[in-house]
Amino acid sequence: MILDARKENTTTSLPPDELAPAKPSRNPLWQGVATEVLNPKTALFFLSFIPQFVNRSSGHVFLQFVLLGTISVCLNTCADLIVIMLAHPLGKRIRSSATFRRRQRTATGAIMIGLGTYLATSEGK
Repeated sequence: MILDARKENTTTSLPPDELAPAKPSRNPLWQGVATEVLNPKTALFFLSFIPQFVNRSSGHVFLQFVLLGTISVCLNTCADLIVIMLAHPLGKRIRSSATFRRRQRTATGAIMIGLGTYLATSEGK
């Protein structure tokens, strides 16, 4: 990918900042779905977390497992959709506010200094 970008920049007569942005090759939604489906950590989470809520005496274990997994996926999807809906307006507001960026840098710096101080003064065990 880096070599392709370098090759494209050297073959065109336009400066790099005047090049048109490339279209994404895939829909980001489906790319995210594929990433989660193929992620082994997701499978390990479901295999380790859900069985503790399955009751063997309450019926078919496989159906309980599928139902609990489906409920978990639906709740996670709802949370992701809320984040998606709020990301654009909040991002636009954050990018347009110099005061917010300054306060964010100050708060982040204070947190880092506090964590460093805590780490330096804590006793090693």
